[in-house]
Amino acid sequence: MTLSAPFAAMPQDAAGHFRLALLGVAGRLAELAAGEDRVGLLAACPFLAEYQAEIDRLFGAACPGAEAWRRAVEAWAPRLPPTPLTALRRAGLATLDVDLLLTIGLVEEDPRFAALLAGDDGARPTLGVLIGLWRGHGDADRPEAVRAAVLNLLQAGLVLVLNPDAPRMAWRLAVSPALWDALGDACPEMRLAQRIPSESLTPLSAFIPPRGEAVEQPSWTALPDHLARQPGRLIVVRGPAHNGRKTLVGGVARALGLGLLRIEAAGLEDEAHWRLCGALARLWGVMPLVELALVPGESRTLPSLPLWDGPIAVVMGPTGGVACADGRPILTLELSAPDAQARARHWREASPGGAPAERRRLAEDFHLTSGAIRRAAAAAEGYAALDRRADLTADDVRQAVRGLHDARIETVAARVRAKGGLGRLALERTARLELESLIARCRHREALAVAAGDGPGAAGVRALFSGPSGSGKTLAAQLVAAELGKDLYRIDLASAVSKYIGETEKNLDRAFAAAEDLDAMLLLDEGDALMARRTDVGNANDRYANLETNFLLQRIETFRGILLVTTNAAERIDKAFARRMDVVVPFRAPDEARRYEILERHLGDHAASDELLQEIACRCALSGGQLRNVALHARLLALSGDRPLDDEALRSALLREYRKTEAQCPLKPAVSAG
Repeated sequence: MTLSAPFAAMPQDAAGHFRLALLGVAGRLAELAAGEDRVGLLAACPFLAEYQAEIDRLFGAACPGAEAWRRAVEAWAPRLPPTPLTALRRAGLATLDVDLLLTIGLVEEDPRFAALLAGDDGARPTLGVLIGLWRGHGDADRPEAVRAAVLNLLQAGLVLVLNPDAPRMAWRLAVSPALWDALGDACPEMRLAQRIPSESLTPLSAFIPPRGEAVEQPSWTALPDHLARQPGRLIVVRGPAHNGRKTLVGGVARALGLGLLRIEAAGLEDEAHWRLCGALARLWGVMPLVELALVPGESRTLPSLPLWDGPIAVVMGPTGGVACADGRPILTLELSAPDAQARARHWREASPGGAPAERRRLAEDFHLTSGAIRRAAAAAEGYAALDRRADLTADDVRQAVRGLHDARIETVAARVRAKGGLGRLALERTARLELESLIARCRHREALAVAAGDGPGAAGVRALFSGPSGSGKTLAAQLVAAELGKDLYRIDLASAVSKYIGETEKNLDRAFAAAEDLDAMLLLDEGDALMARRTDVGNANDRYANLETNFLLQRIETFRGILLVTTNAAERIDKAFARRMDVVVPFRAPDEARRYEILERHLGDHAASDELLQEIACRCALSGGQLRNVALHARLLALSGDRPLDDEALRSALLREYRKTEAQCPLKPAVSAG
């Protein structure tokens, strides 16, 4: 019989290779355990006869022994495509290493092997049992070789110790079910990791760069050639979340003939899990990819992956640091948010049926990341279908964007709803002009940044609304958002500010990052609480307060979105914040004419005399918010009495507002006595 005759009925694939190797180890174990007493072994472990029968059947005749089986498998294997077992050998594992790995995993395949491998006190083989079985394999007694091979498997993440506190010789060893399935070419479900085959990844040629064709692009297509020459690199792709970072890495992996193994950041906390991922990367031919969300001052170190010598990828935001414990060189790529041209291409890809002019408008109006565009387009198509339309409108997209919930912002901020425009505000001319200028700047912020030479990535707008309480600052912020058609999120200081050191900065950074990704506006109401002047450091509290202020200064400066800050104590705000504001809108207490206008606006349809309104506007130096309270309570009195809103209701509401502040109403007695 020639060496090529055996295994004619075995499929020439990874599963067949694994089965033949497993049978070879089972046969070898039977020889080692039996010694001179093969009959006694079969009596103690009768299931071994089943394995011997399968071995003889596949061999094509009675197999003369485990060594003959090994030689036959080695002659058969070169005709196979790459398999997980051949990947282990290419990674440097010796024959003894692979045999021990399969021995330890035999109980995963057939629990009856526990009787042979584990003895009476457990279901898993121990290091001592393995040394006792395998030390005599070959020409000499070699217990140290077996011990070293097992430790090598542990170091590589191929084997686990179930009782690490036990003496070393009593260690119970196991193979992860995920790894065992992978050896047999199955695709197991994994905790904290996901395998993506190469053919499922987007080709690098289909990747949409973040800048339009008129701007010089990085040579993404050169990455695979570079990594093919220098594979042992850490590739760090920085940029906003949901912005094509993983797509770019996937395209590079596909060009290298690799898939992806996406590993959650929590997987880094368990070094055994991380090493397992490295082993699976070798078996499957996939590039490990980790997504990190780090805040300024935070860093992570990736443990080494002994079995994986190819590239490792990390996608993360613009802040934080990352390194590798094995010191592999780092190649960092910056992937900024897409500009208008790139956004238009993303809209074309995500919604190919839309009109070109409408797509351009959507790209200009909504400064979304590429991932947010895809999600918004899918949701917007649903809203258009409900209205029996094929083309998307800005209203469809606006409603869809509103549904792109993001826990990063919703845990520390609340969405503020507003309708209408600046016409609802009774403002002096200077403030109105500044608000109109702010709206114009927000609409053209990207083009303005490019014209200034900063690039569209520096298209943030920061505005400060200062003035006394009740002068309309918060309402103005809501109406600016309504004019721009954007959602406004008001940061909740109670949720954002933490007593734990560094947590406030993390909360704020997450909110700012989410607002950038969703193109939402942020409102920092009573901003002087976070932007107070830095003080001389007299104690630890001063030092940490100054650190928070410094962080906020830096984050505001790099913010790509629209930030509105209100304060009624502008003098308390650090001057460095004031210098970073693009627009400052002064809100002053209303004068007589504006008090009259505010009353008229809020009263609506009423029967109060103009004489009374003029008198209130002249004598009552109330804020706009207080006048709104007066109008609302007067309307309530009219509704409760089922009568028009007349002078009596208005007088009563006015007196109530003064009682709230324990102040004397300045109206002349005849009017106030009403």
